[in-house]
Amino acid sequence: MELTFVNDLGHSFIVEIDPNMELENVMALLEAESGIPVSEQHISHEGRHLNDPKATIQQLGVTDKAMLLLRRTVANPAGAAVPQDDEMMRLQLLGDPTLMRELRETQPELAHAVEHEPARFSELLRLTKERQYEAELAQQREIASLNADPFDVEAQRKIEEAIRQQAILENMAHALEYSPESFGRVTMLYIPVEVNGHKVKAFVDSGAQFTITRNVRKPASSYFTFAGTRH
Repeated sequence: MELTFVNDLGHSFIVEIDPNMELENVMALLEAESGIPVSEQHISHEGRHLNDPKATIQQLGVTDKAMLLLRRTVANPAGAAVPQDDEMMRLQLLGDPTLMRELRETQPELAHAVEHEPARFSELLRLTKERQYEAELAQQREIASLNADPFDVEAQRKIEEAIRQQAILENMAHALEYSPESFGRVTMLYIPVEVNGHKVKAFVDSGAQFTITRNVRKPASSYFTFAGTRH
């Protein structure tokens, strides 16, 4: 049988195995293919974590041409294994009091997992990602089915709508990547500073592309000699 494995980066590779091969042997094969040690592999199929090493692929309900998710995990202090990226995200959340406060109000279970259960936090994220991934696969299957009859007007309408929705998701992903401040609260930080003997208020923004200053202060300080006026 032929199986396709997809990793966290979206890279995929195909392996051919016998349906009666035990999971632990498949994982050994995956170690050679992916470079991920057996002890750090997390394999899931249709939202289910495959964790019985002695069960055969057939017994686990995996069929020919199936697609499975392969993730790399890292051990946390409690001894449980969690994906490395998930642990980094959890630590970032812990370091943001404002975000944690909002998380407690909107998703208390997730907030509790962030603070007390790293493995549970990873599990919640995994379920969310797998639901999203399965939805994408379902959409791809639907488009492939619709493309089977290119002269069907209704099919073309659905394809157009699917493409439009995909464009929306891509734009959202782009916005999250390059303008994350649009999706949360931004606290403005101003500090009193002195420039060439003149006291001014400075706006602190480590990611600023440009700086806005009050024109009234420009002539008073030689620091602004090279300040642009086009904005």
